[in-house]
Amino acid sequence: MIPELTLAGPPRDRGRQHGEELRGLIAGAVDAWFEALAPRTEPGAFVAEVAASGLLAAAEAHAPDLMAEVAGIAEGAGQSFDTMFAWQLIDECWWYLDDLEAEGAARRSGRERCSALAVNRSGKGFVAQTQDLYRHCDGTQVMLRYLDQSGLEVLVPSLAGLLALNGVNSAGVAVCVTTLSQLTHGSDGVASGLLVPMLLRCTSIDEALALLRRVPIASGNSFVIGVCHRSLAVEVSSEAMRVVADGERALHTNHTLALEAVHTFRHFENSVERLAQLDEQVRPGSTLDDLAAVYSSGAVCQSRATNSPLMSVGTMIFDLGDELACHYAPGPLDTDELVTYRMKSRAGAAI
Repeated sequence: MIPELTLAGPPRDRGRQHGEELRGLIAGAVDAWFEALAPRTEPGAFVAEVAASGLLAAAEAHAPDLMAEVAGIAEGAGQSFDTMFAWQLIDECWWYLDDLEAEGAARRSGRERCSALAVNRSGKGFVAQTQDLYRHCDGTQVMLRYLDQSGLEVLVPSLAGLLALNGVNSAGVAVCVTTLSQLTHGSDGVASGLLVPMLLRCTSIDEALALLRRVPIASGNSFVIGVCHRSLAVEVSSEAMRVVADGERALHTNHTLALEAVHTFRHFENSVERLAQLDEQVRPGSTLDDLAAVYSSGAVCQSRATNSPLMSVGTMIFDLGDELACHYAPGPLDTDELVTYRMKSRAGAAI
């Protein structure tokens, strides 16, 4: 079983608890990350440069509570703030490092592998995805249960030291995210790793959309957001936002469906194949067993058995039925089993 933490209190206090309880796991995660960065850059200098960029100013302006929590994680874990801040910026570190290097061959292709969906029928819904990341993240998976000061409870699959990968809250709102590196990005926006926990404090899809319209965006992403009677997918970039699905079913992988692609990446055949699999196999009335079967095979299942540098470090199915729950496996479903984490409270129906 992976570690499960219940976090409560002011942001800095809960961050410090997170850091203290997972100090060893966070140290291992950072060491593995720095080892992966080392062939391309000096890790310490890189995280310092990221932390000195406009990304930090945007975070402090639009998510001060989250920045206090990150500072608490750094204190509790015995890590520098720069390191823990940059650790939150999975998407942004990818493109930031690309931008520091020469254009052309050095720009990475085909690293995005997440496959997300939201469905609903007759007042029951699911939001789900694979969280496909570099293999150095495997072994750092955790489950965080936030008892937020707002009264919301939030279940968050994550990595040690990370605020959130995705999640579901007690208002019945679930949020997943995929990377869209074809879209514009900028260092004066809010990072996707901060937008996810911000969205998880929303109590409706309309509130989530208003948040995305209000704050500056750093990276190209799709956010797949669901409640028990509404499923939505929205693409965002540093310059634009477009809803691509809003109804009983929303699907997204890693190629843009609505916004104009600016950066050309060569290896999106896998993204197209994964979206086609979801389109063929996922219906508004799909059950938990149906979705588990979808994620257990085919292109959407990024297995440990491949030679790819990426794998599914998490498979999440958020249940928005009568009893809110997160069904989570810390790996691909061809080898790992879903474990159910149930919400202990419910804040009322989301709209």
